Amino acid sequence: MDLSICILTRNQGELLQQCVVSCIAEIERTGMAAEVIIIDNASSDGSPQRVATLSPAIRVIRNEENLGFSAANNRAIRSSRGSRVLILNDDAVLREGSLRLMLRKLDCSPDVAALGPKLLNPDGSPQWDYTNKRFPHLRGVICQLLRLDRFLRRWTFARDFLTLNRDMGQSGETDHVAGACLLLQRRALDAVGLFDEAFYFWYEDADLCHRLKKAGWKIYYLAEAEVIHWGSSSFKKLMRSERAALAFNSLLQYFQKHASTGEWLLTRAALVGILVLRLPIALAATASWRRETRKEWKGIARQYCRTISSILVHAKS
Repeated sequence: MDLSICILTRNQGELLQQCVVSCIAEIERTGMAAEVIIIDNASSDGSPQRVATLSPAIRVIRNEENLGFSAANNRAIRSSRGSRVLILNDDAVLREGSLRLMLRKLDCSPDVAALGPKLLNPDGSPQWDYTNKRFPHLRGVICQLLRLDRFLRRWTFARDFLTLNRDMGQSGETDHVAGACLLLQRRALDAVGLFDEAFYFWYEDADLCHRLKKAGWKIYYLAEAEVIHWGSSSFKKLMRSERAALAFNSLLQYFQKHASTGEWLLTRAALVGILVLRLPIALAATASWRRETRKEWKGIARQYCRTISSILVHAKS
């Protein structure tokens, strides 16, 4: 079989259907032998089973609990049969011709293990936060957390030295392509292994790309292939403090695995310091002595304290 498309989902009915419809259309345009595997991370809305009726090429694997990104996708990959594997978020939609372009590039480049397209917001604007990234480094993380990267990425020198961003308009070798749409060579996965299940959500794609590059494979960004990505739709259902704790702990997990103890400690200190600086700003944004606002302040303060506590108890193994 030429291709296996693995789509992880959880209670995302409308977006999942758009995603799968775009996949079936692209498979038909290429004429290849392909399968679509929907990984149901304990959905309660029945959407995976409904969407599975769209094509005989679709099958559903259900998890009775939410296993997170890495473990669930690994289960799909192990049950897949394609020589190439496309990891695709349920809130991503393949634009016409995008799959053919990605597969053609992979076919022409046997040393490329992983490839990612240009990710776009639903309005067609570029999605900087997910596309053509560098591996995490401390100065880039600080710029991102202080939201300076949105200003600095305007200039090539500042973008190259200070941020995690690369030029979205330029195809070429890169460090890291997002798991929202990640095309992989089966033989490369066989060589380095699947996603590290120590990462529950976030940075598992950066970790896999890091291991692939370390093993001598190339990672490629293809700007000509475009995919609409709604952007972490499932996570928007979580409380802000829960999202922050997941993201920060996954970032620390990445530095714990790939950086020195010193870099890991500096990153942990930077995260705590930035959160402490952010707290009064967040409180000032609701500056009023009305009783309702005081309740909001208490809620915000509790969120920040929970996130800081989660970072501080993350121990270096």
